[in-house]
Amino acid sequence: MTPPPRNGTYAAVSEDPARAMALPGSAYSDPFVFAAERERVLRGGWIPVARLDQLAAEGDYACSDVAGAPVVALRGKSGTLRVLSSVCRHRGMPVVSGEGRTEVLTCPYHLWRYGLDGALLSAPAMQGSEVFNPKDCRLPELRSEAWGGWLWVNANGGAKPLADTLSDLSARLEPLEPERMVTIGVIELESPWNWKVMVENFLESYHHIGSHAGTLQLTHPGLGTFEGDGSDAFTLIENPPADPQGRGFVVAGVFPLGLMFFTEDEAPVGAWYQMDRLLPDRFRLRIHLLAAPALAGLPGFAEGYLEQLNAVHAEDIAACEGVQAGVTSPEYRPGPLSVLERPIWRFHRHLALRMNGE
Repeated sequence: MTPPPRNGTYAAVSEDPARAMALPGSAYSDPFVFAAERERVLRGGWIPVARLDQLAAEGDYACSDVAGAPVVALRGKSGTLRVLSSVCRHRGMPVVSGEGRTEVLTCPYHLWRYGLDGALLSAPAMQGSEVFNPKDCRLPELRSEAWGGWLWVNANGGAKPLADTLSDLSARLEPLEPERMVTIGVIELESPWNWKVMVENFLESYHHIGSHAGTLQLTHPGLGTFEGDGSDAFTLIENPPADPQGRGFVVAGVFPLGLMFFTEDEAPVGAWYQMDRLLPDRFRLRIHLLAAPALAGLPGFAEGYLEQLNAVHAEDIAACEGVQAGVTSPEYRPGPLSVLERPIWRFHRHLALRMNGE
């Protein structure tokens, strides 16, 4: 049984955005709060686990972790997309890791073999067991849905259909064609702060004026940014350019963990911030660089984009490390949120509702 959040962690989240406050320190440090979030928010929501271009051909797979559960997203026979538990039904060893292409999933521990549909194909030396039944040893399949060029998973199977909840976001992103973008590089980092610190930092461009004073602030001033649309399921932040002849970019958050941005150039680029292996005070971050197909093959383009994104994220690392140190201090007290942090208030409302079982 999942323990309740301590000290009313989400009880003070306001229904009125004008009265929005930051979360208390327990939200970022209490293991009981994290355990409840994992069960009620992360397992109950839609989590992106792979880009569809990673799963282009039969047998392509990409491994991830959803609320503490190792999973593998793959394309099976006849092009069927699936998300399976990657935990072997024998002794619990993950049957596959990383990403690649395979015809079967073979556990490296005792060589139990599974098909791309999760069915057990073979298990050495099990003839003497009176309780072994291959039909009972199928890898469980998790509910999944393709949207926006990603494969998403809902671990507990109880969420509303994803596309239905994101129709307004789909309409805003349609001109940018995110579903056609291809992955041109990945930055992988261990991130020693609570997962919500990352989400909150991503969901406001107010901090351009401080953390990104020499980079994004010069091109897309923080005080000119605003939430363009939002609901209980998502938020979208508009980032107009400083130069009236320039191009803006949009930041989108699909709650709880779908973080992405896209430029509004004629040939747009974007990024997906994938967060997995979550613990109360850390997680693995993989930043997937995305680009329109016309850009993907240009010599030096991927390298230049990688360098640029690395530099901006280094500024965010300093901010997130500082915030984690601050919110876990005994002297921390939540402060009021700016109107420019409206998307954070919306994220907090999502958390409060889910933690209350709504």
